[in-house]
Formats: sequence, structure tokens, C-alpha cells
Amino acid sequence: MRRRDFIRLAALGVPAFHIGTLSAAPLAKRIAQGKRIRVALIGCGGRMQTLLEPIMAEEVVAVADPDPKMLDSTLARMARIPCAHDLSRVRRFPCYREMFEKMADEIDAAFIATPNHHHAPAAIAAMRRGIHVFVEKPMASTVAEAQMMGRVAKETGVVTQVGNFGHSAKAMRMCVEAIKNGVIGEVRDVWCYDDRLNSMLHRPQPSPPPAGMDWDSWCGPAPLCDYYGPTEDHQGLHPHDWHSWIGYGNGSIGNMGTHIMDAAFWALDLGAAPPVSVETIDAVFACPGAWAWRDTIDFAFPARGPLPPVTLHWFDGVKNGIPYDKEHVGRTGICHKREFQNLPPVIEETEREYSLEKTPFLNMGSLFVGTKGKIWFSHHSALRFFPKTLGPEIKKARNFSYKTTEHTQEFYNAIRERREANTGFVYSVPLAETLLLGNVAARAGKKKLLWDGRRIVNDASANAFLSYKPRPGWSV
Repeated sequence: MRRRDFIRLAALGVPAFHIGTLSAAPLAKRIAQGKRIRVALIGCGGRMQTLLEPIMAEEVVAVADPDPKMLDSTLARMARIPCAHDLSRVRRFPCYREMFEKMADEIDAAFIATPNHHHAPAAIAAMRRGIHVFVEKPMASTVAEAQMMGRVAKETGVVTQVGNFGHSAKAMRMCVEAIKNGVIGEVRDVWCYDDRLNSMLHRPQPSPPPAGMDWDSWCGPAPLCDYYGPTEDHQGLHPHDWHSWIGYGNGSIGNMGTHIMDAAFWALDLGAAPPVSVETIDAVFACPGAWAWRDTIDFAFPARGPLPPVTLHWFDGVKNGIPYDKEHVGRTGICHKREFQNLPPVIEETEREYSLEKTPFLNMGSLFVGTKGKIWFSHHSALRFFPKTLGPEIKKARNFSYKTTEHTQEFYNAIRERREANTGFVYSVPLAETLLLGNVAARAGKKKLLWDGRRIVNDASANAFLSYKPRPGWSV
């Protein structure tokens, strides 16, 4: 048993003998030899549609989404993908709760790609029926939800997976192996950044939801809110702007933190012990109810066995002096140019040090600073060593191209082999807790919060941000 797994599961109240095996699983669905895994899709927007080809290696039996147009487009895309099963038998539902009530016995696994506020309710409903779950990032919308999901997964014995696809990519494995092997020496600082601005300057005027949409089910456990559609400046609350609103999404760190922090958690074993403090250096809010449009947050981790203490630094949004407007930020909340971003100073310092003017770092990534050198990693498919003699470089275009096939197949293989998947909840709960603590810290203001793994010990009021009370009828 790995020390990290023992510590984390003990904190969650999970018996240690569950680690690494699902042989004692009390509820988890078993797949008979020669049978396909029967799959349900929950949330049929653009993200789910990009995953359809690898998902359809098994048999899709149900789809659920409150927007009938999303169901139509997903089924139409499925029809264009060669498969060995009858798509006319796929059942469609406006709400996953109805789907589970009517056909839970016919579902072995569920892929969940809803807005964040539905991740925990959908996953927990599935797990309690013995259904294996693949959940898009971040796996939960609050720290309390992530912890509950970890407990329920262990209680039920289901296979779980979180959709940080880079974890199954060659470039991340190379990055992690190099750091674990001491290529850059001891690492005490990791600088993480992204180009997202998942925030709002104002609340757009409300408008009617799309025709036929079950808006009440879309809001689900979150407060019932007004819908607003696409405008010149925004994509609409549905299908994208929910990322920007507290209670529905988790801002920029929630959107990309799982991907970008993943390599650090894996390489430096950050899941072995929670951060001892989370400090907001900067957080700039504009519209009430929306997430910050600039975050700078430090997560301080203690020593983990032979590994020294390390600080994970997080930067997102636009830099000071750059306005949040359409000249600098696109409708999807992405900075038009890297020079507009709130970047860690060490990024530009390293570029100058190694004369990288013609080949600068990409718009998202992590810089690991060690006693012998540095590694920059994109989070999916690019890897660079400094000095270059420390290792081979993998350079890819700015589109961050990567395959989703390996990560999806890892989930399917884990179900058949009755084992933990590579980013199952044992691994992913500590990562989710950390980035969601970043949300807590931003809302608490510019201060250092002391964290003991369960609560904030120096600011009682900040503990209110660890969870939320779901709307009546949606409690998990």
C-alpha cells in the first residue's frame, strides 16, 4: 500500500483494505465475459460529443440532457460513427434522475459531462446503483462534494475516472518520470498558469431558454436562475458561460486546474498530504455572483516522506492594466494574446535566460523549478527541459492536440479488470480538493488560510465556502 493512499483514505474514513482492489465491491456492476459495457451519457453538449468515438467502443444504451437539441445533435453524431450495435434502441431522457429510475439495471457505466453543479449528484446517484462513473473535470463543484464522492466510490466499489486526459498521454508520463528520477533535483516551486478568463463583468439580460428545454432540471441542485442566451460578447449561460458563475461552474481554476495541476500532483506525490495553507495573493471580482477575472493563489504543501515542502503557484486571467473586454478576451473567455495574461514572472524570466524569444512557452502550462534545472510542461503534449541537455523536448502546436482514446480505454479496461483507473477518485479527490480550495481562498479575500485537511482553522467564515445547500429535492 502506498503511503499516500493510506493517508488520504484514512482521512476519508475508508478501510485501507479497499486500496488497489475492487474484489470486495458490494455493488459494482460486473461485466460478463464477451459482453459489451452498457453505457449512459449524461450531459450531451460539445464536450461529450468530442468523446463519442472512443466511448462507442462499447454500447451506448441511454442519453440524458435537458436540452432536446443537444440530444438530437449527439445522436446524429453517433450515427456517423461506425459501431456494432443498434443505435435505434438508445433511450433518451431530459434528466438523469428519470433515467436511473427507469433503467438503472440496464446501465453498467455512465459518462458525466454536465455543468459542474451536476457532477456530484449524477455520479453519486450512479455509484449508489453500482454503476461505474467517468466524470469530467473538475470532478465536483465543492470540497465537500469531492470528499463525499470519494467515500461513496469506496463504499460501493465502483470504478471511477476523472477526465484529465493528459494523464494517459506520453508527454506527461515522460515529465513525471524525469521529475521522480531527480533529473532537475529537488523541486520546491511549481508555477502553473492558464489563459482563461471564466468570469463576467455584468449579468446579461435574461431571455427564454431554448425551445423544449427543461430549465428546472438544468439548474438542478443550484439555485433556479434566469437563462440568458448568446450575445456578441458571450456564448450564453447554456452551453458555456456557466463556467463563470458561482454555484454552477468554478471559474478559470475549475475549468483548467485539473489538467494543469495534474503533472505536479503525480510527479511530486502531492496527494500524500493536503496543503497546509492556501493564500490569495490577488483576486479581482467584477460582477456579483461571478468568479474572479484574475487569480493569483499559492498552495503550500508540507514534506511528503523524503520529498521536501513545495509551493504550487496558480495564475489565471488578465494581468494588471489589461482591461477585460472583447479587444483582449474572446467570447469563450480566452485571452487573445499571451502578453495579456496574468503570467508568473518566472515564465518570462526563463524565456529571457534561455533566449526563447522565437519559441516561447505556450499559453497554458507548468514550470517545475528544481535545484539542478527546470522542466516546462504544457499539461497534455509538450515538454521542455532547461538546460536542454537534461532531456528530450517534445514540441507541439498551440492547439494542444491530444488523443482521448487512451484515457477512455483505461476506464473501460479498469472496469473489466476490476481495478482502480489511473485517475480514479483515490488519486483525483486530493487534486480536486486543492483546486476547489483555490475557489474558497479567492472568495475569502487576500489572506492566508490555514487548512488541516478538514476545515480552515484561522477563518471560520471561510468554511462556509467548502459546501453549499442544494435546492430542495436535489440533496445527495
